[in-house]
Amino acid sequence: MAVLLLLVGVIVWVGARGLMASNELKAVVPLASQIQGEIGSADTAAASTTAASLAAHASKAAELTSDPIWRAAEVVPWAGGNLAAVREMSTELDRVASQVIVPLAGIAGSIDTTSLRSADGRIDLAPLVEARPVVGEAVIALEAASARIDAIDADAIIGPIADARSEFADAIDAASEAMTTLDRTVRILPEMLGADGPRNYLILFQNSAELRTGGGIIGALALVHTEDGRVTLIEQAASGDIGYSSEPVLPLPEAETVLFGNRLGTYIQNVTATPDFSLSGRLAAAMWARDRGTVVDGVIAVDPVGLSYVLGATGPVAVAGGGTLSEGDAVRALLVDTYERLDDDHAQDAFFASAAGAVFGALSSASIDPAVLIAAVTRIADEHRLAIWSAHDDEQAVLADTTLAGMQATQTSLGEQAYAVYLNDRSGGKMDAYLDVATSVEVADTRDDGRSEVELTVTMTSTAPPDAAVSLPRRTTNGGMFGVPPGVIATNVTVYSPPGAFDAGVSYDGAPVGYQSVNADGRIANNVAVDLAPGATATVVYRFVSAEPGQVTPVAFATPLMTG
Repeated sequence: MAVLLLLVGVIVWVGARGLMASNELKAVVPLASQIQGEIGSADTAAASTTAASLAAHASKAAELTSDPIWRAAEVVPWAGGNLAAVREMSTELDRVASQVIVPLAGIAGSIDTTSLRSADGRIDLAPLVEARPVVGEAVIALEAASARIDAIDADAIIGPIADARSEFADAIDAASEAMTTLDRTVRILPEMLGADGPRNYLILFQNSAELRTGGGIIGALALVHTEDGRVTLIEQAASGDIGYSSEPVLPLPEAETVLFGNRLGTYIQNVTATPDFSLSGRLAAAMWARDRGTVVDGVIAVDPVGLSYVLGATGPVAVAGGGTLSEGDAVRALLVDTYERLDDDHAQDAFFASAAGAVFGALSSASIDPAVLIAAVTRIADEHRLAIWSAHDDEQAVLADTTLAGMQATQTSLGEQAYAVYLNDRSGGKMDAYLDVATSVEVADTRDDGRSEVELTVTMTSTAPPDAAVSLPRRTTNGGMFGVPPGVIATNVTVYSPPGAFDAGVSYDGAPVGYQSVNADGRIANNVAVDLAPGATATVVYRFVSAEPGQVTPVAFATPLMTG
């Protein structure tokens, strides 16, 4: 009887404390949403108060689920595993609240995008530098919490607790990803903006009407100067202003030479033909230093679609000739109308330079909403329309793990089952304004050894008018140069496999086709030349065998187009 009474007492005790802990945890949910709103509205005082309240509820939940009786009950078969899971989740929430939420709420106001920018457009860098320890510790705390939550065996707990574990794990992972991004930002942005001394950056404006792997040929360039949070446009140039060299300005890797030729390193227009933007940046920097005499601290590339997103934040800008550019018309104005309206290369270059300068001038305005601009830049980065290389090794090491480091880094970040589709124009014209591309990848079959037979399909369509050869400007069709008939879209379509994958052939419109194959640092790079007459469609299927058994979730991404 005594044992029975003791057991009943334990059940009542644990049940009561479990109910109280549940109430504490339920109180946390609305407070978490409330903090987000308060931080978003820059109400730091309110956010700190709410964070303290959230931490108190989390601490109480951890206390209620960690007393000796609760811990003793964890040895009971079936029930014990569930009790342990509740305790562990409560403990992790308490840690996250005290080590992440409360400290971040305290600095949120100082790194708010609105408060960082002064009336003259200068960015106050000191708060970003001061935030580094808090943000860095938050990253460590979230990574530790994620590991401990993942260690809870979901198969050993009942449905409601397993669901709570899954939701908590997802929330921690999302917070960890966001915090890692913030950590990288506060670690490198102050120096890039001149916190430790003046910097110079070369901006490459890509023209996606003539595709290159990274987005398009280089059509215009700009040199910007940063110092103590202030950004100034120093110099502009057209790509034609940068001289050609008979030999590459830097040694080129063998795979790049085979796939893209020496022109990768001899013409500024071609530096983004490689997926390795660290190479693109070094090549562009070397060419600029040779011709302009300025050694730059980094190189940044963006395409016209990306510029249009920026215009969504700045509003329309005036350009040479009395016109304006806006988010809705910038892409067509830059990549189609320019060639119909201006038949002189120098006039086209001047228009591109004017557009780039106007957008930069709008960016420098103190009236722009930083939050809207950040949203635009995030969209540009998500669509792979922005790439950054730093000449400073410590900063490049931070960038190298992000998609901002270019297409090669993006493929790496997508994991060991990621395929990349890179497009390079062969006509020298601007026909890619009329190119549509659809890409898909799937496991077609599984071999006896467990490896997957992967098929990556690229479907390309020309939307050029039937009479493109005569109706489109010569600068658009390039008039038959390089052996490509006017009006034809000519593209090298190169697919990079994941590391260690095996080549299994290529077909073009259902029939086997010859192709160029190169080993690029452990990745297979298979290249096929595709020519599309106006209105034509071609389908190319690249086949591979996965590097390892069980790789059944391949993913793919491609060079961004002007059509989205």
